[in-house]
Amino acid sequence: MGAGPTGLTAALELARRGYRPRVVDRDAGPTPLSKAVGIAAHTLELLEPSGVAERLIEAGIRIERGYVWYENRRIGTIDFTSLPHRYNFLLSLPQSETERIMSVALAEQGVAVEWQTALTGMNPNGPGIDVMLGGSNGHARAVEETHYDYVFGADGIHSAVRAGARIPFPGHTHSRDWSIADVVLADWFYEPRAAHLFLFDRGDIGFTVPVGPLQYRVISNTADPLALMDGGFEVREVLRTDVFKIAVNQAETYQAGAAFLGGDAAHVHSPVGARGMNLGIEDAVAFAEHLAADRLALYTAERKPVGQRWIELSERILKLAQLSTPGLVALRNLAFRVVGHAPLLQRPLLKRMSGLVE
Repeated sequence: MGAGPTGLTAALELARRGYRPRVVDRDAGPTPLSKAVGIAAHTLELLEPSGVAERLIEAGIRIERGYVWYENRRIGTIDFTSLPHRYNFLLSLPQSETERIMSVALAEQGVAVEWQTALTGMNPNGPGIDVMLGGSNGHARAVEETHYDYVFGADGIHSAVRAGARIPFPGHTHSRDWSIADVVLADWFYEPRAAHLFLFDRGDIGFTVPVGPLQYRVISNTADPLALMDGGFEVREVLRTDVFKIAVNQAETYQAGAAFLGGDAAHVHSPVGARGMNLGIEDAVAFAEHLAADRLALYTAERKPVGQRWIELSERILKLAQLSTPGLVALRNLAFRVVGHAPLLQRPLLKRMSGLVE
């Protein structure tokens, strides 16, 4: 269930192992939105066997450096090239393009996404599961009931698979509103093919990353993310804006009988560190590997601790970034200055962000 990067990866990995996956999605078609943009080193490793990694790299932008700014003064540099790995960069690519490339590769395996198809019910039946499917978004179709060996729920934070399996999803939602914008900028003052983190003494933060020619993704915990950055750039076009709150949830288990969860259906957290989509892709590959090795019983035991560790780390990083107490801000900035000038000190965090160390 679900035709985002997690669901498409699961289908790709299953198909190349000789299984016959079926991919259904309640939406009317592929999303035009670029929800996630950062693809990590370990994710590219995992997508090599399907041939997708090479296509993503060809289409994306290699981010080799990230800069940390405080009140628009640079206090640190994160050097992705110091990562001892062949993919020593963060690949920037809009999620919509990632999904398009994955869908093409999946079609080459003879599998097409079935859109406007919603899960309407699930019932355990023997070693497998009975699944009821119907139309969605006003699409009329007869209800179909089919038996499957397994269902992999990659259908997002409001997962119908998780609900059908009656798996609790405890967590909380941060009270602060965040904003996001995809914009076309001219005369960009900052290094164009790099990520930039902007910190301010009042706890405001902003983050930018290039996603195309003159096109940038901007995220902030303020109402106007572009207002945070000091520079004479020109906003030529606003492609997308949105406001959201950060949810932090994790499923109590990633599996119940023949139903399994991955991606946002299993865990959601802040966008800090760009790990959300990458964790989902890792979940999908792990599911396919465990199925092929007949060890699905170990799926939750392997994947849930990984999600929990990143949730805890991303919460700590988010709290650090939003500090507003003067003394603590000074200590944080000193740490950024020290680490930002010592690539060896950056490697442990870079390895976590890249998925090379869980």
